[in-house]
Amino acid sequence: MATQEQEKALNALRELIRYHRASWSEGSGYTGNEQLVYLTMAQAWLALRYELPIGIRCTCPAGIGHPPKKPYRYITVTDSEQMMRWLSYPDMDDLPSIHAELPQRTQQRMRDYILQIMEVECPELLPPPKPVAPLLGAKGDIYSLLCIANRALRKAGQQDQAEQMWRLVLNSGSYFNALSIIGEYVDFGEALPQTTTNIS
Repeated sequence: MATQEQEKALNALRELIRYHRASWSEGSGYTGNEQLVYLTMAQAWLALRYELPIGIRCTCPAGIGHPPKKPYRYITVTDSEQMMRWLSYPDMDDLPSIHAELPQRTQQRMRDYILQIMEVECPELLPPPKPVAPLLGAKGDIYSLLCIANRALRKAGQQDQAEQMWRLVLNSGSYFNALSIIGEYVDFGEALPQTTTNIS
């Protein structure tokens, strides 16, 4: 049960969510290939309970009728049953995200609010600390970097996070989006220097 101070903090977070939500127009639409702020399922349940705008992006571009540079359908979800139904479709993202119509900075703030709520209500569901992956200075394409990050997560015992990251990166659509997703799961550390063996 939350203490009086914790309840004050939760009420303050409710007001912040309400403030940012006021500039958002409810409804489904379309989005581009920009990096979204994804939520774990536990975070998504909490977001719905606190009426924080979330949605799910379709991974297949729409054929016709979409706005310029926004080829992907984006579905607003407002309850858990609707969320689970849309997530069950194979052409949708694997995880919900803070609503794509919100400004990027607001999306980040909204997820921060969810994490702060989790600290009070369900700290056991907070995501585990991100492991450090030796990515800075590593050679290779995005798939090489993905493998390095994947190994770091699995070594830290975070198999579920490794699988989520892998799927999201493969559907990210661009190098920079892929790097951004990887950064959600691991901290970037210095790559180990490569040693060469001279054969005489």
